[in-house]
Amino acid sequence: PGRSDAPVDPVGHRDVRLPAEMVRTKAKEQMDAEIAAIEAECQKTTGLRGQVVSLYGGARHVLYRYKQYQDVRLVFAPELQAAFFGGDYDNFTYPRYDFDVALLRAYENGKPARVKNYLKINPEGAKDGDPIFVSGHPARTDRLVTYDGLLYDRDLVYPEMIRRLKHMQEVLDAYSANGPEQARRARTYLYFIANSLKAREGEYRGLTDPKLMAKKEASEKVLRQAVAKDPKLEKAYGSAWSDAEGAYAWAREHQKDILYKRSMPGSRAIGMVLTILRYPVEIAKPDKDRLEGFHDAEIADSLRYIMAPSPLYKDMEEILLADDLTTIAKAFGPDDPFVKAILQGRTPDEAAKEALANTRLDDAAFRRQLLADKGKAVAGTKDSLLALARRIDPILRQTEKVVQDHLEAVEESAQTRVAEATLAVYGQDAYPDASGTLRLSFGKVAGYPFATTLVPPFTTFYGLYDRAYSFGDKGDFALTRRQTERRDTLDLKVPLNFVCTADITGGNSGSPVVDKEGRLVGLVFDGNMESHPNSFVYDESQARCVAVDIRGILQGLDKLYDAKPLVQEMLDAAK
Repeated sequence: PGRSDAPVDPVGHRDVRLPAEMVRTKAKEQMDAEIAAIEAECQKTTGLRGQVVSLYGGARHVLYRYKQYQDVRLVFAPELQAAFFGGDYDNFTYPRYDFDVALLRAYENGKPARVKNYLKINPEGAKDGDPIFVSGHPARTDRLVTYDGLLYDRDLVYPEMIRRLKHMQEVLDAYSANGPEQARRARTYLYFIANSLKAREGEYRGLTDPKLMAKKEASEKVLRQAVAKDPKLEKAYGSAWSDAEGAYAWAREHQKDILYKRSMPGSRAIGMVLTILRYPVEIAKPDKDRLEGFHDAEIADSLRYIMAPSPLYKDMEEILLADDLTTIAKAFGPDDPFVKAILQGRTPDEAAKEALANTRLDDAAFRRQLLADKGKAVAGTKDSLLALARRIDPILRQTEKVVQDHLEAVEESAQTRVAEATLAVYGQDAYPDASGTLRLSFGKVAGYPFATTLVPPFTTFYGLYDRAYSFGDKGDFALTRRQTERRDTLDLKVPLNFVCTADITGGNSGSPVVDKEGRLVGLVFDGNMESHPNSFVYDESQARCVAVDIRGILQGLDKLYDAKPLVQEMLDAAK
């Protein structure tokens, strides 16, 4: 490694892979191909969507099968102000007073779906200390990441994510200031940015917490010592940690490329056009050789958001794209091949304006037309946004391959061996990391100590009105018209929100909370700030899952929204 005649790839990385790294890369490619084949066979033979799920860092694999409903209709949703009472101030906090619930109904053949198994409600709700269970799709936790991997996250990954989110917030705030229509267009973007920012900052606090990091380092040290004492374990797993350290060292040296040359940040338009461009190319390949997101079992989900008639606002996308291009140009300089391919001698603002002003991809009908007949029309279509995508796609693909070879394949192999070592030493006493797939968590209804006081397990409608009036009934703490006019119809003692110790993370919003009899007692909509470091090390001393109480849901539907038929339907089904 390091010889002057070592081959150099097209993105400027010297290929210094050792034979063991090449073996791991080949193994990952073979595994990915086998997974794609299993998922495709599942869909073909059962009609269900198959997903091979990696558990324990890859030490176990399980095939999950899903029945998907394509016709899902909104039945009920409250005002945004009721669902998000307290706004960003109260986001990821507790006590909370949010009526954050929506009801949907699945249809088959134009009629409401008839399902044999469903959750019956418990109209009495749960009590303090009751055991509860939460089923949902938590995105991911990183408790099997090595200590060195957490240092890499702490030093580089999270600071850049937080910086980027804050910068996007500033850009969109400035756009919103142009008028009420611009503010409306940016509102959803800004909500998700603010939500992500709070979450990432909370996780970052965990990474910079000396006690949490010391706990992780100590537990890893004990495991490594146990492995070292057993010759068989040492031979099988002993190199896992040093391999991971090498991968993270490589990543530190190539962080700019990882950030900007494997995928374009920010703009929704770029992500969409790259999917359109790649679609006909990828589906022409054998399933096992395709990029992630284009396998037979995945393609419908990948294309659904593109074909949906959701608006794409050119003026806002132009501002976001111009900002991204400015960042990339500053990071690499004008002579970089990637920058040259993007700008072609223009300024970032000019390049973004040209790409967005002359595209038709804001028209959902045009997008569907391009994707028809396996995307045959894409290659011959002259569109300014497609032209930009064609220039940058080769470099993005090359960088993605390099990152997979030098970081992801090595990291995945190392984490799998760490997980296997953990199972060999401790058995399956610990459950696996969250993986964005169906998962059952457990815990109990419980308040918690905070500072010098106690936080209650339940909040009530009394608390909603008190918090609103304490802030003058305005801004993020304003009551809705219904809440004001119908206050006297409510039993203010009825619980509205509650907290429990279920181990959840991002992606669990909307998950049902059920009691020991399997009856619905609440719906998850948040976690508190103290729960964010649980991504790395679980601690339930203060971390809590926040849910809407079924009693509050029933009273709100009945008294505030005149939705008695829905209430009766749920009560009848519970008998």
